[in-house]
Amino acid sequence: MTKTRLFTGALLAALLSSGCQTQACTEVGCAAPLTIQLQALDWVSGAYVVSVTESERSFECTFDRGTLGAGGQAGGQSQDESWGVVHGCEQTAGDPAELGEVPGMWGNETEGIFIVINHAAERVPVNVRRDGALLLEVELTPSYMRSQPNGPECAPTCFNASETLMLPAS
Repeated sequence: MTKTRLFTGALLAALLSSGCQTQACTEVGCAAPLTIQLQALDWVSGAYVVSVTESERSFECTFDRGTLGAGGQAGGQSQDESWGVVHGCEQTAGDPAELGEVPGMWGNETEGIFIVINHAAERVPVNVRRDGALLLEVELTPSYMRSQPNGPECAPTCFNASETLMLPAS
């Protein structure tokens, strides 16, 4: 009996000192590194073009205010009536982007327009035009926050930032 207790105690001590991990990790992945939210007090009718440059590649995301009606959605086709639509952006300059590297755009009149950048760029020039007229021109320098969505001992380690831009009143 004493040998069993000694063996059990030694085994327990070895497991505890070896750093045996008892935490179960989930399978949550990282969200896109950068999300840019465009907001406006009043979405004036017109054709909007949002130009974004990251890592020496440029993209244009377009939508028409006509598609931002009551519960209106940016883009062309509704994927979820309560949330808006997913709409791809087109590359306009730089080395060709790989699949998944082209920003996406979605949103609605209430929540704003969201542009998701799939790269953690240090500087991100952004300009917004409506019917060709420049509304906003900024250079973002995002502050990325580190997180581990599955727990401190679990992969992956994510870096994310969010920037909100208010379009000027018309």
